[in-house]
Amino acid sequence: MPLRAPDAQLFGASADPDDHPGHVAAQRALALARAYAPRLKPGQFFSHVTAARLHGIPLPASLDQEGRLDVSVPSPRRAARAVGIRGHKQIATPSQVVSLDGLPVSAPAQVWRELGPLLSVEDLICVGDYLLWWRHPRASLHQLEVIARSRLGCPGTAKLLEAIPLLTDRSDSPPESRIRHRFLIAGLPAVAVNEEIYDQWGSFLAMPDLAFRRYRMVIDYEGDHHRRDRVQWQKDIARVPRLEGAGWHSTRVSALDLRDSRELIGRLKRLLRERGWTG
Repeated sequence: MPLRAPDAQLFGASADPDDHPGHVAAQRALALARAYAPRLKPGQFFSHVTAARLHGIPLPASLDQEGRLDVSVPSPRRAARAVGIRGHKQIATPSQVVSLDGLPVSAPAQVWRELGPLLSVEDLICVGDYLLWWRHPRASLHQLEVIARSRLGCPGTAKLLEAIPLLTDRSDSPPESRIRHRFLIAGLPAVAVNEEIYDQWGSFLAMPDLAFRRYRMVIDYEGDHHRRDRVQWQKDIARVPRLEGAGWHSTRVSALDLRDSRELIGRLKRLLRERGWTG
């Protein structure tokens, strides 16, 4: 799928960035961090949810901190204590702290580990996919695995290790990542992620979000922005008959399917079985 809109929280582009909830949260975190930065002591840095916001990492709304900042310090130093500050002590090497807009911030792979205790496996997959995204990689799969294994037995590590084999660098948005994860845990066949599809004569048909290639089925997430982007909407409508003419079935998924995916998964299982799947 082409890069699309902010309501789908795309990994890197926003048609209306000022309206994007993630953008608003990042700007709020940046303003608070800049205001607090003169009070940082040597060795202190922004981490956890604050660092994720500063890096633009997609997070669930439940992690909205309402003005609080996460500030870390390497062990065994004393954690920061101040109104509006959540202080942390952790093992962090200099390479795990970067300068972002002049602020000391946990590096992307380090943020991945810091979020382990705070997020579900599905949310961690969204974060991991974002960090690996092939158009703008912020970390490598090797880095994510090494940093997760560096804290075996610590809170959140088991979830990180569960998420790692489920990550891809091809997912364009958190909704795509969530749908893919739900297909996996429901036992559906493995899906191709944002791969081009051609007809038997080699003509391009589409690059869907997800595809069961063996069963000639494609799935696309349609965000609310399609109602505002007339050109994109017309392109999406036009390609459906092209796919169907070449023997592919097209399924469009909305935010309602993300809230409760059971009906969608049941419907896809029936379609897959009609096309030869024996699961």
